[in-house]
Amino acid sequence: MKEYPNLFSPIKIGNVIFKNRLVMAPLTSDNCVVDNRPSEQSIAFYSARARGGFAQVTLGEVDVDTDYACRTDAFNIISDPNPKYWHSGAYNEVTMAIKEHGAIASIEINHTGEANHPKNIIDHKNPIGPTGHIREDGITIDEMDEAMMNQVADNFAKAAQYVELIGFNMCMVHGGHGWLLGQFLSPLTNKRTDKYGGSQENRARFPLMVIDRIRQAVGKNFLIEYRVSGEELVDGGLTIDDVVDFAKRIENKVDIIHVSVGIYHLHVESRTFSSMYHPHGCNVHLAEAIKKAVSTPVAVVGGINDPAMAEQIIAEGKADLVALGRQALADPEFPNKAITGRTDEIAPCLRCGCFSPMPQEEGKITPPHTFQCTVNPVTSKEFRMQLEPAAKSSKKVMIVGGGPGGMYAAITAAERGHKVTLFEKTNSLGGALKFTDYDRYKDDLRRYKDSLITRINKLNITVKLNTEVTTNLVEQENPDALIVAVGSSPIVPNVSGIAGSNVMQALDVYWNPERVGAKVVMIGGGLVGCETGLHLAALGKSVTVVEMMDKLAPDATESHRIALFDTMDGKITAKTETKCIAITSSGITVVNKAGVEEVITADTIVYAVGMRAHSNMAFELCKAAPKQYFFIGDCVSPRKVKQAVHEGFHAAMDVF
Repeated sequence: MKEYPNLFSPIKIGNVIFKNRLVMAPLTSDNCVVDNRPSEQSIAFYSARARGGFAQVTLGEVDVDTDYACRTDAFNIISDPNPKYWHSGAYNEVTMAIKEHGAIASIEINHTGEANHPKNIIDHKNPIGPTGHIREDGITIDEMDEAMMNQVADNFAKAAQYVELIGFNMCMVHGGHGWLLGQFLSPLTNKRTDKYGGSQENRARFPLMVIDRIRQAVGKNFLIEYRVSGEELVDGGLTIDDVVDFAKRIENKVDIIHVSVGIYHLHVESRTFSSMYHPHGCNVHLAEAIKKAVSTPVAVVGGINDPAMAEQIIAEGKADLVALGRQALADPEFPNKAITGRTDEIAPCLRCGCFSPMPQEEGKITPPHTFQCTVNPVTSKEFRMQLEPAAKSSKKVMIVGGGPGGMYAAITAAERGHKVTLFEKTNSLGGALKFTDYDRYKDDLRRYKDSLITRINKLNITVKLNTEVTTNLVEQENPDALIVAVGSSPIVPNVSGIAGSNVMQALDVYWNPERVGAKVVMIGGGLVGCETGLHLAALGKSVTVVEMMDKLAPDATESHRIALFDTMDGKITAKTETKCIAITSSGITVVNKAGVEEVITADTIVYAVGMRAHSNMAFELCKAAPKQYFFIGDCVSPRKVKQAVHEGFHAAMDVF
């Protein structure tokens, strides 16, 4: 507590005491709803964050009606709730699960307005909004009249009344991210000429109506938190001056002003979900501007994943509360670890696009997207993991490979009471993630790697470095369980000149930066090629990426691709549908899809054309295992960090 005295000081808002300044921003538990009620998984999800030490836990984005408000099938808190659901105690169960751990239970109520789609609306009604128009995708938006405004305001009020009834201490009214209330406030979407449009006063009239109607319904003791986008970061959208003006209008009507940014349907571009290329704490300056203008407590969200930064925000008076969203997915124990001096064990959020599916391939059915976290394999599995049996007895576990999968397996097995020995053939742990010590865009991934090493060092795990494991060693160790995580090796393209002194594999540029010339050609435009190229561009190199396929980084999630391409723009030249056919001392020769050859001059040629799994090695080692064995990560097939970590976790959980 001495390390973060401001962050872990209590604050009283109204009649409610928050035990610290860390709150969980609205998060949806992967839409885990059964018959319009929170499932056991949802209850376990939110309970884990409350147990982890957050002062407030907020259920994310629920809808105030089923006629026009619903964007998803998440917790639909409707204006006329069916008594069979709230009499069943299901919602009381989730609020109890939060409050039993000393946290404040909150829920975000929302209306998506014109951003909705008719397929999400009962009877396929047109979406409604402040201004009637034809949306870019051809959908008709119906302009709301005063009767409709009053109906929506009543729906908000009834929803707030309902959530108070079922045990929530407060609600968050979603007035940001380009949803309905923000649409009225924003000059980008509000083109009305009546008393609800034009001036800032008029544009604020409907949101104020909603707030007043909610307050009338719930009274003064039920807290209302109002979420704003401090600016929308799109041409013609809200600016911080607009939002400061609005904050002044609501400061005596709400209990907390929660500062986010952007609009959801441009969530990467407008920083609603900041990417790894955005600075941490990217909305703090907006919260500070609002806090200076009002007396109402202010909360801020936006890429904050370090308790030291959160402490500084509170200490400098830039906000009263720090909200963590995706970081609460990455490590539910963030507050508890910080207050007990275990900051170095925190798994930092990588902002890698956990909420985003892989890009949809034309003509193919996109598989359902599940909400998972790269660094936390328990996210979205909290209830199922509670049902996993404890280890029956302590076993001797041998793990081969000290990359992220092997390390996570070692940690999990040791925490379950097994005797673990981790073998690594190099002189340090980290595997392929060692490059993060040098890549300016991968600091969070470096911190994650270091957190795993820290956890290993604090557990009763024997680590044997500089040890290459053979079948004889496996037989000699005679483990009860063998977990093989021996990784993969880079594929070397079959191109003349590939053995030249001016040629390097992508990872080599980190270990031997002095070999990289001023002008670089990257052969391979997958995620590794693009990110390595971006690293080199940040070092001042001129970089051209050459890719045989028609798309760059198809192996990235959609959100990460958007952020990556935006960051690459102006820094890297890319040539798709272009094949390298020869390498010389002065560059490469390529041919495009039309068969036209071109010479690209370069000082250094770097390749990143995929990895080859060490599957034969894994197979031989597992054959030597006398009892139980697992092979995980890249030695099965080339993986990303998420797959390796998750497989390592589950392998260790299955040691019997």
